[in-house]
Amino acid sequence: MGHRVGYIGFGGMGGGYHYEVARDRKDVCPDLEPAAVFELRESRRAVAIERGLTAYDDLDKFLASDDFDIVVVATSNNFHKDMTIRSLRAGKHVICEKPAAMNAAELEEMIAVSKETGKYLFIHQNRRFDVDFLTVKHAYETGRLGTLRSIESNFAGGTLLGWRAFRDHGGGILFDWGVHLIDQIVYLVQEPVASVRAAVRCEKNPEVDDRTTVIITFKSGLRATVKVAGTFLVPKPRFAVYGDKGILWMDEIYNAKGTLREAKSSEWVAEDAFVYGKEGVSVRKQEILEEDLERIVYPDDGYEVNQDWAALYKNMIDTIDGKAEMLVKHEEALTVMKIIDAAMKSSETGELVEF
Repeated sequence: MGHRVGYIGFGGMGGGYHYEVARDRKDVCPDLEPAAVFELRESRRAVAIERGLTAYDDLDKFLASDDFDIVVVATSNNFHKDMTIRSLRAGKHVICEKPAAMNAAELEEMIAVSKETGKYLFIHQNRRFDVDFLTVKHAYETGRLGTLRSIESNFAGGTLLGWRAFRDHGGGILFDWGVHLIDQIVYLVQEPVASVRAAVRCEKNPEVDDRTTVIITFKSGLRATVKVAGTFLVPKPRFAVYGDKGILWMDEIYNAKGTLREAKSSEWVAEDAFVYGKEGVSVRKQEILEEDLERIVYPDDGYEVNQDWAALYKNMIDTIDGKAEMLVKHEEALTVMKIIDAAMKSSETGELVEF
C-alpha cells in the first residue's frame, strides 16, 4: 500500500532530510512519495513547485487535500502541538520533529488526539540509529557491561541559528540536542525515573541555553549525566558507560569503535588493613575485589552496524501498514519531555526535582 506525504514547513528538515527520504530512499520505503507542502514563505513554496509538489499558503486547504495521508510537521518547536493536532483531526498520520512539543502537557494533548482519531503520531527521534549509541546498546544488551551503574553522555558543537536562537520558538541547545541524548538514555535504560537535577545556562547567547547539564537518577540507583554545549574547552567522550562487569568509552559521535575495559575474572580477597588512632596502630579486616582487567577495542564480537536514520522511517511506515510496532513509543517520548520539564524547574530553583 502506497503512502504520500505532505510537509508543514519546508526548510532545512522538511525540505531537506524528510523530503529526500521520501524521494530517494526507495530501498527503505519503496511506497513513499512526497506530494504537497504548506509554507508561509513564498521562496520555499517556489522550491516545492520546482520539485513537482503542490504548494499551499492556506493550512485549511492543505489539510483538506486527499492527495496525501501522512503529514510531516517540521516547523519551529512552538508550533508542533497545534500543527500536529490539526493534522490528526484532518485524518492524517503525523511524523513530528523533535522535541515533540514545548512541554509534557502539550505532548499529552497530542497523544490524546492521536488516540481519539485513531491516527498515528510518530516522534522523529532518529538518533536512536547513531552508530556510537548502537554500539553502546549492543554492549549492554549482550551482557558485556553487566548491571549499569552510571552513564555519561556528552555532545559539543552546533551554533543555534534562525528560530533556534529564540526562547519563544523553543530554541536552545537542550531542545535542539539534549532531547536526542536524553531519548537515547531513556530508550537504553528502560527504567522508571526517580529524580532530575540540572543546570540550564545561557553563556554566550542571553536568549537561550547554550550549556546544559542534566543528571537523571533512575529508581534502581543508576545515574545518567547528560552534558550538551556549544563547545567544551576540554574534549569529553561521547559516551562513558560504567557497569559492574565492564566500562565502555566511545570517544566520538558517528564512530562505531570504542574501548572496553572488561573484567575477565574477579574474586573477593580478605586482607589486613592497618589504621592509626590515639591508641596507636590497630588492624582491621577488609574485603578487596581483585579483578583481571583487559582493555579491548570494541566491538570485538563481529558486530557491525551502519548508521541509517531512514530505518526509523521504515518502522513508521511498517507501523501504519500493520507490519511493526511503533519504535518511539508515546510513553518514552513523554518521559523525555517530563525530564526536560524537570530540568528547567531544577535549574530555576536550584533544587532536585523528584518524579
